[in-house]
Amino acid sequence: MNAHGWTIAEACEEFERAGMPVDEARFRAAVTEVARIGRIGEARKPPGSKGGRGYFLYEIGELQRLHSALAPWLAVPPPGDA
Repeated sequence: MNAHGWTIAEACEEFERAGMPVDEARFRAAVTEVARIGRIGEARKPPGSKGGRGYFLYEIGELQRLHSALAPWLAVPPPGDA
């Protein structure tokens, strides 16, 4: 976990731990395509990982507010997919 921000995967893990899981792919789309939340940094990939860039970090409060607003539509499993 990063001190100043969460990756989308970390946010989804925290929401699940709190009993409010969301589908990660749908939440990622909400963050990057719908709400267009700005990145605050980048977390390093673990040593030995392939690929060049790290994982983007987003401000925790913004991810929490988006989750709060959209959780009914991003629930796991998505409505109709159960």
